[in-house]
Amino acid sequence: MIRHLVAAALLSLSASTAFAQAPPPPPPPAAPKGMTGAFQITVDVGQRLTTPGFSDSFDVPLYTETEHVTTTYPDASGLFVGFGARYRIWKQLTVGVSASTFSHTGDATVTASLPHPFFDNTPRNVEGTASTKQEEVGIYPTVGWLVPLSPRVQIALAAGPAIMRVKQQFVTSVHYSETYPYDTAIFTSADVDESSASAVGFYAGVDVSWMFSKHVGAGGLVQYARATVNHKVGDRSLSSDAGAAQVGGGLRLVF
Repeated sequence: MIRHLVAAALLSLSASTAFAQAPPPPPPPAAPKGMTGAFQITVDVGQRLTTPGFSDSFDVPLYTETEHVTTTYPDASGLFVGFGARYRIWKQLTVGVSASTFSHTGDATVTASLPHPFFDNTPRNVEGTASTKQEEVGIYPTVGWLVPLSPRVQIALAAGPAIMRVKQQFVTSVHYSETYPYDTAIFTSADVDESSASAVGFYAGVDVSWMFSKHVGAGGLVQYARATVNHKVGDRSLSSDAGAAQVGGGLRLVF
């Protein structure tokens, strides 16, 4: 009987020792340092850097010859407004979407070579300006990577396609005045027509966030988008570049 009790005690002690020595389960993986939430919203205002202007030309019949019109559209720059959202799906990997909008109005330089009503090959040149407007909206689906620098500061890198929607006003005709003997003419105005077109290009951006608290902070943004848009103006087609570098900053919200 005593032997049975001793054996049972030894077995119980061995089981207790083995259980005590078993390693504890590993802790769940922690979020990378500096990331207080998986979802971030950004609101930015800033400067869109200059996009070089472009030229367009077309011909129309006049006095049994051809009127030739050339328009030089101005460089475009100014303020942009941007919005974005990104979600951390795994460690530092993110997916998101952002958008920006931009508008610019400027004077295009218009020159026309006008045939003479009486004499062949005797063109008269006129020059003037026409106010034209350009509007751009960009949508950017992105994949990104977060680089935490401290518990309050992080850098977000992102890239992806750029879906650009552009409205551009184009000169379509020239008005002028002339009097006998019609050796000269004077530019009076130009007609403009608006074209809307879309194109897909590329996008890349760098965002720096500094959090004041767990959910609210501020940040700075540098981003670049570019696409070539093909416009239809009357019976002719022409291309222009959309997008440019943008530098700005604003609000950061983390949840």
